Order: sequence, then structure tokens, then C-alpha cells
Amino acid sequence: MKEKIITFSFIIVICGFFLLNLLVTDKTVSWSERRSYQKFPNITWEQIQNKGAMDDFDKYALDQFVLRDSFRSLKAHVVFNVLKQLDNNQIFVKDNMIFKSEYPNNDTSIQNFIKKIMKVKNQYLKNNKVYYSIIPDKNYYLEDSTYLYLDYDALYKMVMDGFSDMEYIELRDVLSLSDYYRTDTHWRQEKLDKVVNRLGSKMNFTIDVTYTEKKYSPFYGVYYGQSALQLKPDDLVYLENEELNQVIVENYEKEDILYNTDKLGSMDSYDVFLSGSTPLVTITNPNQTNGKELIIFRDSYSSSLAPLLITAYSKITLIDLRYMTTKVMENLVTFENQDVLILYSTMLINNSSTIKD
Repeated sequence: MKEKIITFSFIIVICGFFLLNLLVTDKTVSWSERRSYQKFPNITWEQIQNKGAMDDFDKYALDQFVLRDSFRSLKAHVVFNVLKQLDNNQIFVKDNMIFKSEYPNNDTSIQNFIKKIMKVKNQYLKNNKVYYSIIPDKNYYLEDSTYLYLDYDALYKMVMDGFSDMEYIELRDVLSLSDYYRTDTHWRQEKLDKVVNRLGSKMNFTIDVTYTEKKYSPFYGVYYGQSALQLKPDDLVYLENEELNQVIVENYEKEDILYNTDKLGSMDSYDVFLSGSTPLVTITNPNQTNGKELIIFRDSYSSSLAPLLITAYSKITLIDLRYMTTKVMENLVTFENQDVLILYSTMLINNSSTIKD
């Protein structure tokens, strides 16, 4: 009798989930995972023959399964609290801060990064003063050998050897773990004063201004959804003053605005800074008459840094080679006597296939 009850209950649960999945409307976007869900596949006889339809349907069924996020959260709790594993899909938590394991060093990627940047320098930057720096991901400051992370000394050495004819600006010693979001990969804009001062000491500028802090909460960073854990979200702070309110922004692809507050509460609130990742952005400061210009070859970290540098320059141009080839770039940007800052994070350097030629 007991076996019959268990079997019958199991059938009810299976049938119940089947009916729920039929009745519930398909979702289009996962806010927690920051991606679009798989749509119901357009099944053709040819796809059935080559099994493509079943592969697409499997992805669709996994994405649209009812209570997907609840099951993801349950799995994460089991992995961390029951099985006592160190990470769940490379995500781990230490002192209520979420990290993603980046390991091991990809020497091919690092050399590819060096090759691509040196090609840009040799072809376009002969008449510019070129500086470079490397932004450490927050794992660099995690003093716990239990977890796997990059051999940072080896990565930095490879890049420094490859960029030996450029002036290096060290940032590792002016940053700390508290300068990064707990639930996200990026650094916090309100914590970058030491970074700005270090860049200024090497690039011959001084910035001494005050800002008003604008706070948005709750900020759920990219790691929050990936962790599937109900941890405390961050506050996101962006800095304003009268001078920044008057700068002129031209965005090659998105809104022409320094702080796009419409992005707050979106899938990625960090996109408040310069509307997120985009191929080309220029920021012009009508209050700065020194005529100095800065070009930054960058990833997403520079979106929050650039507003803090514009006080020292009449114009800043940000170029993201993940979204623009050099052929397109040369038709849009003139390189002549500007300061140039090559500024990339260790995570991108170790995954440089995203940089276009």
C-alpha cells in the first residue's frame, strides 16, 4: 500500500508540473540570469531528422520550466550548505561578497591581447603619448588560497613585457576589496579617487573637485543572479557636480547622456554610466579650455571612471574594440597629439577573443 501511495503521489507531481508548464505563459527575459529565454523552436522535418529540433526544445523546456529560479536557488543552497562545495558553476561567496572564479591563465589570450593592442599602437598612435594600466578583478584582493584564481604576477609580467615601450601606471596598490561591488564585478565610482590621483600623477593632471552622491538601491549586480542566493544587494552611487551637468556626450550607438538614469532598475543598473557598453563615446567639457584631449581604449570599467577624468580635459574619447573594428575606428577618430590610456581589466585580458581586429 505504501508503495502505491508513493507511486501515485509521484505521478500526480509529474502530471501537475506538466500541466503547469502548459498553462503558464512563456517568459521572454530572465532578470536574474540577465539573458533572453529560449523561445519555442520552429520545428521542421529537416530539424527533426538532424535532431536540431530536439536540442532546441530541450533548451526551451529548461528555460521555461515553472519555478526555475526557485529550483536554481535550492540547488545553490544544497551545493554550498549541504554538500559543502566551494563553488557553484564557478560562483562562490566569501564574507557576503560574491566572486566568480577566473582560472587558469590563458596565455594564448594574453598574447592575443598584446598583439592586438600593439597593432593599434603601431598603426595609429605614433604621434600620441601612450600610457597603459591593468585593472585587477576583485579576486586579486581575496586573501584565501582555498579558491582558484589567476596567477596575476604572471599575467602582469606578460603584458608589461609586451608593452615595454609604453608607460605603465600601477593601480593594484591603490585599490582594495571594498572598492568593488559585493554582487558585481565592477569597481565603485565613489571609491575611485585614489585611482584618479594615481593616473593624474603619471599623466600630468590634477583634479580637486567635490561631488554630490546620488544613490540607487537595490542594485543587483551580475553575480547576484548567477549565485541564485538571496544575498543583500548593493547600493549604486554615481557622482555629480555642476561641471558634469554641463558636459556634452555623443554616443555612437546609444543615448547621449553621462548618467542614463533610465537604466536604473533595468537588467543591468551599472549601465547608468554612459548607457553601458558601446563602440564609441565622446565627452566634451565646455568649462575646460586647456585643449587637452584623452583617448581611452577600454572595457566596461571605464564607463564609471571617465566622468571623473573629464575635469582635466577638454574632450575624452572612449573606444571599445569589443564592438568596433579598427577599420571603422579610423574613419571616426583622428589620432593626433592626444593622451592615450590603454585601460583593460584582467578578466578581459584573459578572455581577449572579444576584441576585434
